[in-house]
Amino acid sequence: MRRILVAAASAAALLAGGAAPAIAGTAPAGAGSPAAAHHGWEPEPFPPFDGAAGLLCDFPVHWDVAQNEVRTKVLTTYPDGTTKREVAAGPLVLNVSNAATGTSMPVDAGGSALIDHGTDGSMVWHVVGPIIARFPEGSSNLPRGLYTIDGVYRIAFSPTGFKTVTLVHGTVHNLCDDLG
Repeated sequence: MRRILVAAASAAALLAGGAAPAIAGTAPAGAGSPAAAHHGWEPEPFPPFDGAAGLLCDFPVHWDVAQNEVRTKVLTTYPDGTTKREVAAGPLVLNVSNAATGTSMPVDAGGSALIDHGTDGSMVWHVVGPIIARFPEGSSNLPRGLYTIDGVYRIAFSPTGFKTVTLVHGTVHNLCDDLG
């Protein structure tokens, strides 16, 4: 199984927190023509990120993308053409830092995922491997923080953007502790 980033389209924006409905891509998965999305893998952008002190950690955080080979592929669609199930694959490495002190570290955010989209805006990610997740206060069943989640787990996104992380076997680690 190829390494997968769990930052597909709106799902990416949902885990990212902030102004988006709530991990951090900006373009819809499979962006481009519907035919291209069904027949091949499409690049998934993953932009740099800046978060103010207090949003995720007690200090400002920043990341730059060191490696992004993430691709997404739509597997099935609803009758109206919207994505029903997709997969995202490819390595992603970020340089994450405490923007106040310059303390930084590389973070592997590649993993393996199958993403099911509900017609109501909900999503469920079935994940194996590491991702990075931004959770502002009150946006998840985890406390505010910048997390790496690794192992076998599920992330359910409600239609309002609330994220529920359920580990089958794995770890959840708040990078704020390392960078602070």
